[in-house]
Amino acid sequence: MLRPRHALRDSRLLQFKRIVVSRIARMLRGGFRRRGLTVFTLLTVVAAGYWTAPGAGAADPDATPSTSFWTGSLEDAWSTVSNPPSVAAMTPTGQPDPSFGEFWAAVSRQNPASTVTVEPILTPEPDASVDRADVSPDIGEEPWWRKPVNGYLLNSPNYLQFDVATVLTDTLQSSPRISAISNRTSIAYEKIIQQDAAFDPSVLLETGIDRVNDPVGSTLTTGGPPRLIQDSWNASAGVRKLTRQGTVIDLSQEAGTLTSNSIFFDPAHQGNSRLNLSITQPLMATSGRVYNTRLVTAASIDSRIAWQQLRLDLESHLVETLTAFWRLHERRAHYVQQLSLIERGERIGAIVAARGDFDSGPLQEIKIRRRLASDNDRKIELRAEVQRLQVRLKTLVGSPMLTSLDDSIELIPMAQPDFPEEPMSVRDCIVRGLEHRGDIQAATEQLASAGLEVNVTRNELMPRLDAVFEAYLSGLASNNNIGQSWINQYSDGGPGITAALTYNLPWGRRAAKSRLREARLRYKQRGDELRNALLAARREIETSVIRVRAGADLRRSKAATLAAAVREEDIATRRWEMLAGDGGPTALILEDLLETQKRRTEAEQAYVSAQVNYILELITLQQAMGTFLIREGIEPTRPSCSTSVEILQTSPINERLLPLERWTQPMPVDGVSGSDVFDSGNLEFDAGRSLIAEPQMIELDASKTQMEEPHSEFPEKMPVPYLRRVRAVLGDDVSCRGRCGESVRDDSLEL
Repeated sequence: MLRPRHALRDSRLLQFKRIVVSRIARMLRGGFRRRGLTVFTLLTVVAAGYWTAPGAGAADPDATPSTSFWTGSLEDAWSTVSNPPSVAAMTPTGQPDPSFGEFWAAVSRQNPASTVTVEPILTPEPDASVDRADVSPDIGEEPWWRKPVNGYLLNSPNYLQFDVATVLTDTLQSSPRISAISNRTSIAYEKIIQQDAAFDPSVLLETGIDRVNDPVGSTLTTGGPPRLIQDSWNASAGVRKLTRQGTVIDLSQEAGTLTSNSIFFDPAHQGNSRLNLSITQPLMATSGRVYNTRLVTAASIDSRIAWQQLRLDLESHLVETLTAFWRLHERRAHYVQQLSLIERGERIGAIVAARGDFDSGPLQEIKIRRRLASDNDRKIELRAEVQRLQVRLKTLVGSPMLTSLDDSIELIPMAQPDFPEEPMSVRDCIVRGLEHRGDIQAATEQLASAGLEVNVTRNELMPRLDAVFEAYLSGLASNNNIGQSWINQYSDGGPGITAALTYNLPWGRRAAKSRLREARLRYKQRGDELRNALLAARREIETSVIRVRAGADLRRSKAATLAAAVREEDIATRRWEMLAGDGGPTALILEDLLETQKRRTEAEQAYVSAQVNYILELITLQQAMGTFLIREGIEPTRPSCSTSVEILQTSPINERLLPLERWTQPMPVDGVSGSDVFDSGNLEFDAGRSLIAEPQMIELDASKTQMEEPHSEFPEKMPVPYLRRVRAVLGDDVSCRGRCGESVRDDSLEL
């Protein structure tokens, strides 16, 4: 049954009267004068504290209690005690409290030798006009710990203040990990030049002398001499070139001298020359531009994969650095809040010690010392955590100046964790993630590489049929006259010509068929990996959006909890200032005050953690969408005609301003010939052009789909935009039908 509040108060007063009567009976055995004053003061304090407690008339504000024995105010209750202004105290609102001064004056009269100076207990009073359940404390006012956190804490010889932009700049310039990532990508670009260099013409030079001294088994060899003795000198110079169609062109000029003791050798001292031209063209296996440029194309795809991996590793390292930055700020705030808790506990301890001869006992002092020891343990842990995070941040930044100072420098992050909430749509975040995520781009390139392997192995399945054409001009002169022989090769006689076909077919072609089946399986594997990457990206983005929204709600909830904890400590402090004692129900008031102080500090630390976690969740969301580098204004670039990779820091870009549907367009491929991009006379290549010069460099020829083994299909079910991206790499033969988001089948891949 619910009762009015004043009825409940009457019941408590009856219990209180019984307790007071028992106390009076025990105190009458001692000094009457001293105990009488104590009883009177205790009754007055309890009655005044009870009637002025918050919410005393919440049940019935207009009801008048029938058992009330005090109708005055709190000031009237304290006015019954003498009021010397020797000790000043502050209320939790920051205003002078005359009642506390009067109370201390009464205590001083009982113990004139007491010279303890009591410091006021200052507790910030919450603004009643602000609804803390809806508005966080950092909106409209600055938390009290903000200034100390950005100040000097650890008493180190040196300190360094820095913000987020400074951390990112120093990390990009000094981190050895980022330098290693850039060099790894440059190595991948060097592979393109190495593979394309196979089509550069080669200059061949050869020279040598030869002496033959063989016994003769037939007089027709020498015409009489028993041994054949010949001295010769030969020199050869030529050029050999492999074209992108697989043609091998060999052009050489030979010259030399020959002397023999044979009587049939005429002229005796000969000078000879010979101009040779040889052309070998594959007609079936190993023919075509796709097959012969496969290594260049594979290196180009690998470089694109390395570029996406560069973005992923760069994002990962910078996110790890920012996480260390914000965690350091969080632990410093916790450390400052813990110091404030210890300071408030020490002030209470000083007041309890001053009341030791009046209404406080050794039990309260022991409780305070125990609590202070526990708080000091936590302070030591937080200080060690701050130092550990400093070491981690210095390691991630990699600056030689920071790492050389060891623990002699204090790092002070100038952080402002009051990030406003950003409205976000799950669909928009997913679309941006599909456009910018590096792992999806890399999976698309790997699928293109698997398509290239299918074409290559299908080419190798055909028989080896080569056309060979050779032509030559030859000249001869006497007296070792090489010059005259070179002239004679053009003026005397005519060219010699040879044409032939060579054919080679392994029995059963088991190895070639096995390689083709392997390539097909790998293509299916890459398609499944791409679909898995899409699903993983969607899961990570949706999870990050949920965590960001939850972090925003949690930040508001922690703000309301902090506001309630501040008000709770304010009420507990007022109660303790009015009620004291070492026994009975009032002995629990000090314990309750210490607990409320601890709960307030925990609420402050939880609020700071919620702020930092919200920021880190935003960073994680940007990383999940692949837009972290865009948001921070960091752009990896490759200068023209160079394989070196540079990481530039520009102004930050809001990725929300970028078009959403750009990801549905195919990859840009410059319509230039391969000879323009990979010119044999220039070892460098233009960075502004596509790595794969032409879509036809990786093509799936639908006309070559018949095989001797059973028919097989690739059951491709992936979004249309990514098949478009693969088609941009593999060529126009890859069909892509259906609307965006529908499942499609690539019929041209039925080998």
